[in-house]
Amino acid sequence: MAGTRHGGKTVGRLTRFVGKNAFYASFMIRNVPSAPFIVVNMAFGAARASFPGFLAGCALGVLPKTALVAFFGGSFMTAVSGDGVWTSLILAGVALAWLILMLCVRELVKRREAARGD
Repeated sequence: MAGTRHGGKTVGRLTRFVGKNAFYASFMIRNVPSAPFIVVNMAFGAARASFPGFLAGCALGVLPKTALVAFFGGSFMTAVSGDGVWTSLILAGVALAWLILMLCVRELVKRREAARGD
């Protein structure tokens, strides 16, 4: 496998994960700061991820960030200018909920991998 040959065991394990879990990997990578789209897309292709899983994960993965920008962009500017205490609390709550969701998904993926024995 090319991932093991060029990057060692860690890259090989990551390549196998992406190849087997295209939806989860694509969804997660779109919710964290990462490389530009073109680099991520090429990595998924190199890992031989299934295209439907990758596409569905990508489509759903970009929704949270897009919704945050669309719905809370103006609220964020209000909070930064110091005019909205409640707005700041709501934004902090949304950020906390997003963080908790990402940690739960991470734990779910870890349990799945442990059950498979990878």
